[in-house]
Amino acid sequence: MKRHHNLILAVVIAGFLTLGTALHALAQATRVDFKVTEYVCGIEMEDSWIEGNVLHIRGYKHVNVDLSSSAEVNGLNTTFADADINLKTGIGNIRGTFSIQPEGFDGTWEGTWVFNGTPGVGFARGVGRGTGVFEGKLIFMKVYDTEPDPATNAAMCAGIGEPEGKAIIEGYILVP
Repeated sequence: MKRHHNLILAVVIAGFLTLGTALHALAQATRVDFKVTEYVCGIEMEDSWIEGNVLHIRGYKHVNVDLSSSAEVNGLNTTFADADINLKTGIGNIRGTFSIQPEGFDGTWEGTWVFNGTPGVGFARGVGRGTGVFEGKLIFMKVYDTEPDPATNAAMCAGIGEPEGKAIIEGYILVP
C-alpha cells in the first residue's frame, strides 16, 4: 500500500514540475497584440444539404484578405469551414481551419477556429501555431462580423473569389 502512495505522490510531483515549467515559459513569453480587417472571399463549397430545419455545409473554402496592424498577420488567410445552422432560429455552429500566409515572410500560421451563435451577434475564437520563421510562436484570435462595404469588399476580393463579408480580428501572438 505504501508503494502505491509513493507512486501517486511521484506522479503528482512530476505533474506539478511539468506545469511549473510550462507556466514559467508562458510567463517569459512576449505578447504582441494586433488588429486585422478581414475581407471574406468565398471560393467553393464541397457539399451542402438540409436535414429537417438544419442546413449542413461541409468544406467551404475562403481565401480572405487580411490587412493588419502587424506585418506578421498581414496577407492571405485560407480557411475551410463546416457548419450546421438551424434555419428557424439562425443559430449555428461553424468550425474550421485557417492558414495565414503573411506577405514577405517564409512561414504561416496554422490553426483552428470555432463560432457558436448567430451572425453579427457572436464571435469566433481561433488558436494556432507558427511554421517557418514563426516556429515556436502561438497566435490567438477573436473574430467579429462587421457591416460590409460592398464596393470595398468587391475590390479586395477581385481575382480571388466572391465577396461575402467583412470581419474585425483582435488577437495576439505569444513569442517565447
